[in-house]
This record gives sequence, structure tokens and C-alpha cells, in this order.
Amino acid sequence: MPLMKERTRLLREVGEGLQQYDGEAANLVKSAGKSATVLISKVLDLFPGFRDQTKYKEEEVFFYKRAQIFVGDVWGSLRGRGLGEFDDISSLTMFADYRVPQLLHAEGVLSYSDALVAKISAGQIIEAGSEEEVELRAWSVQAVEQLAQMLREDHGLPHVRSIQVDWILWEEGEQKHIEKLIAPHHRTWTTFY
Repeated sequence: MPLMKERTRLLREVGEGLQQYDGEAANLVKSAGKSATVLISKVLDLFPGFRDQTKYKEEEVFFYKRAQIFVGDVWGSLRGRGLGEFDDISSLTMFADYRVPQLLHAEGVLSYSDALVAKISAGQIIEAGSEEEVELRAWSVQAVEQLAQMLREDHGLPHVRSIQVDWILWEEGEQKHIEKLIAPHHRTWTTFY
């Protein structure tokens, strides 16, 4: 597994951080008072390894993929009830990684330069925090936000959330990948996704 030492350090970081909540993730979730954004902030404060941010052309960009997916998974697995109830769950964006941009590109939603297609096809590493990597992730977030908005406004689905669109697209991309019906995804060495 790539970056094993860093992944091990991050697991220890989570275990140590949860000691503030009697070693229970449920206590951390409860402390957020049914707020997804508060829980994300607490996760970011408690676990520096979840601070998925970078600079892009002198601007700070914040993805927080793992922090958001933690909250999204709690919400989704508990169907938005009990411990999984968050009054502001719609504030989460999609969980920017590699699979959704792969599918969005295959479906013609995102277009890549010929140079980027060549890099991805050749399995070349796209550096974490590079302009290409940030653009892949940021444009995916924007595309999913627009898709979710279209579903809400144009297709009579007022309660569709970006994270739900992400889940559907990720599953579709994963299935197409397994069946070899899709070009490769970009490769980036990172612990953020």
C-alpha cells in the first residue's frame, strides 16, 4: 500500500484525538449538535491529517474530502436519523477524489487537454497540489454542484444533495472501471483520497 508510514501515523492520530471524546467517535459526532459543518470543523481541529487544502495560483483551496465523507457516511448510514441527523447536511460538497472526475470525463461533462489525457493514459503520477490535480478535483466539485442543482430545479427533486449525486456517480464510475468500460483515472500519491 502506498504511503504506509503516513497512513499508520494518521491512524494513530485518529486514535489519540478520539481520546478527548472517551475514545468514541459517537461522542465526537454528538458534540457537533446536529451540525455537519461544526463536525467537519471539529474533525479538522482534532485530526490535522484531514486538512485537505492546498494553494492554487496564490489562492487557498479547501477540499476536506475525508472530513466530509466521514460526516456524509454517518448521515447516510443512519439515514439522517439519530446520531446521523444533521440540520445542514446540504452544505457538504462532493468528496473530490479520482473516480468521479474519471466518470465525468468519460461522459463528456469534463474535458481534458490532450496532454492531460496522455498523462493519465500512461499512468503518470499527477502531483498532489499541482494545478492539474487541483483543477481535476475543483471542476468535479463544480460539476456535481451543477448536476445536483439541475436535479433539484429542472427535474422536481428538491431534496437531492451533492453528496448523493457523488455517491451515485462514484458507484457508476467504479462499476465501469471494474467492467473496463472507462479510461483510467488520474493517479496521485496522497493520503487525502
